[in-house]
Amino acid sequence: MELPTSDLHGKRRSSTAKTSVKVAIGLVLMKGATYAVTSSTGVLGSALDSLFDMLASLLVLWAILAAERPANAKYQWGHGKAEGLAALFQSLFILLSGLGLAVHTVNRFVKQDDYELKMPWLGIGVMVVSSVVTLWLVGRLRKVALETGSPALKADSHHYTSDLLMNLSVVVGLVLAWLLNGALWPDLVVGLGISLLILNTAREVFVQSIEGLMDRGLRPRESAAIMRAVSNFTPKVSGFHDLRSRRSGADIFLELHLDLDRQMSFVEAHDLSEDVGFAIENALPNSTVTVHADPL
Repeated sequence: MELPTSDLHGKRRSSTAKTSVKVAIGLVLMKGATYAVTSSTGVLGSALDSLFDMLASLLVLWAILAAERPANAKYQWGHGKAEGLAALFQSLFILLSGLGLAVHTVNRFVKQDDYELKMPWLGIGVMVVSSVVTLWLVGRLRKVALETGSPALKADSHHYTSDLLMNLSVVVGLVLAWLLNGALWPDLVVGLGISLLILNTAREVFVQSIEGLMDRGLRPRESAAIMRAVSNFTPKVSGFHDLRSRRSGADIFLELHLDLDRQMSFVEAHDLSEDVGFAIENALPNSTVTVHADPL
């Protein structure tokens, strides 16, 4: 017996969140050990950023597990808003990452005499491996977030994208320091440029999380899917009006009024309304639809 789509999506979200936590723990241990050998402040900064990633991923895992809890008398719309809150906090983590990279880059440039690089090839190799692993994780997070509509996983993908950019900046800094006999000005330019990209990512995630928590209206493709689903019932359904929606994490709650022939019996109107609601739910995964029948 196959599980309902909502249950499958829930399992995929929680499984992906657990993978994110495991990857973050592995990266923290690997980068921490590399810093102990190389004394690279760039690797240290990246290790600390991965530590933040681990904490953020734990937050996302909590939010997804909380969002999967069914509705009850206290939370009648379910617990999906936990994902929106996690996305909001993710934006703060990304903001800290961007600011931390900027401060670290400037401090490293100003205090060049305190910088001593040991075994740069090891640091470069570890950061390259870390970047490959992070790139794989970003791809998986984005795929599952798109398929399940999870705002928390989407924010987590943005967070790890900022981590990937930070890794690349560290690699550039190590390579330039190695090839240019310790010249750090290119590293300053690259580090500040990437920090600006990370800060812009924090802004985008913050805006998206606020829009989700404030129940922004449907996206154009979602509205189009509803139009197509309802149009399949013409001429029995003349149209619809008063479409309203709200989001709770990956779940969408819809309400609309159908324009039906006033000569239609109560049973016919009820059955037709149910069919339209099911059609919309099939067109929009994770949606719950309430349909009202209005005589025309």
